[in-house]
Amino acid sequence: MNNVLRLLAVMILPLLLASCGEKPEVIYKNARIYTLNAGNDVAEAIAIKDGKILDIGSSKDLEEKYSADDVVDLKGAVVIPGLVDTEGSIIEFSRNLNFIDLSNARSLKDIRDLLVSRATNAKGGETIGGYGWNELNFADTELQQFDKEFLDEIVSQYNVFLLNATMSTVWVNSRMLSTIGIDSTTKNPEGGEIQKYENGEPTGLLFDAAVDLVRDNLPRPLRTDMMSLVERGAKEITKYGITEVHDRTVNKDAISMFKELIDSNRFDIRVYAVLSGEDSSLTNEYFRKGIEKDYKGKLTIRAVSLDYDGAFDIRQAVMSDQYIGEPGKNLPYVTNKDLERTYLGALEKNFQFRVKAVGDKAVSNVLNVLSSSGGEVKSKDLRTMIEHCEFASPSEISKIGSLKLIPSVRPDISMITLQIAGDMTKPEVVSRIGMWNSLVKSAGMITSGSDFPYHQINPFVQMYYLVTRQPVDTLLEGIANPGEKLSILDALKSYTVWAAYSSFQENEKGTLEKGKFADLVIISKDIMKEPPKSLLETKVLRTMIRGRIVYDNIFDPEKL
Repeated sequence: MNNVLRLLAVMILPLLLASCGEKPEVIYKNARIYTLNAGNDVAEAIAIKDGKILDIGSSKDLEEKYSADDVVDLKGAVVIPGLVDTEGSIIEFSRNLNFIDLSNARSLKDIRDLLVSRATNAKGGETIGGYGWNELNFADTELQQFDKEFLDEIVSQYNVFLLNATMSTVWVNSRMLSTIGIDSTTKNPEGGEIQKYENGEPTGLLFDAAVDLVRDNLPRPLRTDMMSLVERGAKEITKYGITEVHDRTVNKDAISMFKELIDSNRFDIRVYAVLSGEDSSLTNEYFRKGIEKDYKGKLTIRAVSLDYDGAFDIRQAVMSDQYIGEPGKNLPYVTNKDLERTYLGALEKNFQFRVKAVGDKAVSNVLNVLSSSGGEVKSKDLRTMIEHCEFASPSEISKIGSLKLIPSVRPDISMITLQIAGDMTKPEVVSRIGMWNSLVKSAGMITSGSDFPYHQINPFVQMYYLVTRQPVDTLLEGIANPGEKLSILDALKSYTVWAAYSSFQENEKGTLEKGKFADLVIISKDIMKEPPKSLLETKVLRTMIRGRIVYDNIFDPEKL
């Protein structure tokens, strides 16, 4: 009998030791966890160890299976995978932290109140900046009052500039005009306009290329100050449940700052850096060095992009037909030959290629170049992305699928286009705007980018646009292509499952499954069950990256 007991002890001891080794650091229980796995299963509990998901299932099973020092009862709160914004500029977002966010301004009073509040905390000699105001949010009678005199009455002792949401207009006060040397004798730059009164004096509004007269003369923060701003910016981004950003605006300085902050453990989010094909020096440097994957778990550099054309609202999108009221057609930013060269160059070095194409003609041209280049036969797993893709015909949508491209859309920008396109182009062209659902059916997926800080960063607002095809504060009748709305599941996948796939990370993240990184977000609303309006009311309670809490909104389960 003693021999039997000894044998049992020998057999059981390794199991006990293995069980001890599998002790999770924390178990979250009694939650509604949307795993977004292949079966779209909903779990109750999740166990986390060493930054990864140790197990996921029912609360009862996990509590019986594991002993954890930290067990958090979520009392029914909703958990989703970490969100990925597939286009944003971390540096510009961080730089704007000292500026006023005007994206929610709906009246001159709103702007006045925000300026007065900011001026109260301003220091002597400081420049007061603002960004994000949208012409569509103001009555015509108020837009006529946008001039330097309005700003002078509120803040005359500081330089003031207010950029609109598309960066196509800047509104400045008299002090700023004087500082940068713009007066009645200043001529319009090519491609831009300095608006003037009848007497020749500038009004304080500058358009298109003239915006650079202000932007190029703004004081730049010192590197140490900029590092602190980027550290703040990364923390601010996590408040929206965003755990990774695909940054299409990185340059050598940005990469250097990211790495320095990562090395000193001062950088909370992940960056999937997308090099600009126009920055040939940096792009060629990385083509020589090769892909840089998961630098200290925070930074990957393996993609190259080109902008084929520009925004529709400033008439920079390359369209098949002329814009109404404007003769001639816009040309692409790059030639088809340059597009093909950059595309094939990226493929040769195993870099992902991404191209921004907005107008219908731009989308058509890009697809023709990609299909005729022969690049698609060189690899079975290119994951080439066509971004923005605001206008697309059925044949082009079908071609996107056949070429196995990943469409990446900008919901906020498309909502603006939907409201103004009828005045700028023909009805048949309007019928091709924002073909989100058709793109999903053809390509099998879609990703969403906000293009922050130039547009609304909040992923839940972007998802609201995708599922309602409506602005946040009104109901529009006769909006084009109502059948192109997405389901809430597909809208969420565009920020998670499909976004992870688009950056070759589907085996590490995008869903909440055993063995994947513990990137998760606890939110205040059950967005999968409640009406779409709940998206606008959803608050992020906690954001975690690789099991580490990077944002906590005074999290108290007792308040859930």
